[in-house]
Order: sequence, then structure tokens, then C-alpha cells
Amino acid sequence: MSDILEDITSPALAAAVEANMAEEMAVFGRYLPGAEMHEDQEITWFITGLPNSLFNGVLRTRFAMDNINAKIAQLLNHFKTRQVPMHWPVSQTTQPGNLGMYLEAHGLTPAGTSTAMVLDLRKMNEDLPAHSGLIVEEVSDMETLRLWRHVSDRGFESSVEDARIYYEAYINMGPGAHLPWHHYIGWLHKEPVATASLLLYAGIAGIYGIATIPQVRRQGIGALMTLAPLRYARSLGYRAAALSPSELGLGVYRRIGFKEYCQTSFFRWSL
Repeated sequence: MSDILEDITSPALAAAVEANMAEEMAVFGRYLPGAEMHEDQEITWFITGLPNSLFNGVLRTRFAMDNINAKIAQLLNHFKTRQVPMHWPVSQTTQPGNLGMYLEAHGLTPAGTSTAMVLDLRKMNEDLPAHSGLIVEEVSDMETLRLWRHVSDRGFESSVEDARIYYEAYINMGPGAHLPWHHYIGWLHKEPVATASLLLYAGIAGIYGIATIPQVRRQGIGALMTLAPLRYARSLGYRAAALSPSELGLGVYRRIGFKEYCQTSFFRWSL
């Protein structure tokens, strides 16, 4: 547990949040067939070759203040050569802080923002209305992971193609207690109805993939699916958790104790 972030008031928390959320996307570069991951002191990026900017892009930027335009042009050339769109995040730990200005000069366009919320696990509110019949289990085999994918598809009402890509990466990684990823499935009256994922990385607990099928929403199921991985992380000694909320889950996360922490702006390059 030596790598667990203990001081959640330190500037290191911002870097940990960025790293955890970057690792969520890095799964595509690490586990999709034909994908590539690249990392050095100044930049981390991945490319899958898929025709969706979500699955190609930069994860972290720490440019020294020399030849920034040349570095951006060199990086963009990889995506232009493969003829795939890409995204480039700019967070509070990005260097330089005005990177967005450089990116726009190279033809990238603003593509929205994402808010990260942070929770002190020692102050987590667990006294929430919840469905007494829900049973939450960690996914431990491929068969259950396939079922998890089906429930996640229904919960997010996502496109078949996007869901397939997430699933393929997770399948290639596989389940296992030794991995930083932990997936959870919720059962109600012996029927699978909800999902959640936990990413233990960069010293904090990242919460992802909270989804409940439409037929059983607003019954406290989402709260329990969020609390289960948080309790597990806390039992391991983790102090901080982070997530990027949807509008649907924002109220639940605030009641648990998550607070808005920082924003990331995204820029996109398209063909």
C-alpha cells in the first residue's frame, strides 16, 4: 500500500486524478488488437486506428517550453498518417497551461469539458436509501464478464459498436484480483440489473461504468453499485476516490460525499 495517496489535500491529488482517468482510456491502447501505447517524459498517447476520436488520442502532456509547435505537429502526424480522428485533454496539471491555444492553432477544436469529483473515503456517507434486495458481486470469470457487458449496454443505452470496443479491451485484459481493474455486477431477484467498475491506480480509487437498466432505476441501486467498490477500496487502505459524473448520477454522488474538484477541457482533431 506504499503507493496509496495519503494526503488528499496535497497538489499530488490533481496529478493522481488525471493519471487515474487517463489509465481508464489507456486500456484501449494496451489491450485492443493492433493498438499502440506511447509514453515518455513529456507526453503519453495511444492510437487504435478506430474511426472514433474517443479511441485515439493524448492522455497526458508535460511539454517543456521549447519547440511546442514542432512537438504538436509531430504528434498529430501519427494520427493524420493513419487517417483517424483524435482527442487531446487539457487539465490543471497540463504543461504548458495555455496548451489549448497552441492546439487550436494546429486545427484542433474545443470539444467540451469533463468535471472530476473527489471523495475522502474516511468521510463517505453510506446512509443512503437503497434497494434491500440487491446483491453486488465482483466479476471473477469470463462468463460473468460477458454478462456484465450485456447489462452495461442496457444501462448506458450505448451504441453497439462503442460497447463492443470497451468489452473487447476488458475481455483481452481478463478479470483477476491482481489487476488494477475490478468489475462488479448487481443482481435483483436473481436478474442482473446493474454494473460498476473500480480502477485502483495512481494511489487513488477511480469509479467508472455505474449503470442501471432503465426498468429498475430510481430505487437506490446506483447508490449501492457505487458504494460497493468504494468500500472495497477503503478496506485496502485507499483514502481518495474520483469519478466523472453523469447528470443522472450527480445527486447520488454528492450525497455519498463526492465534491467537484477540477475540470478538463477536450480538443478534437478530425479528418
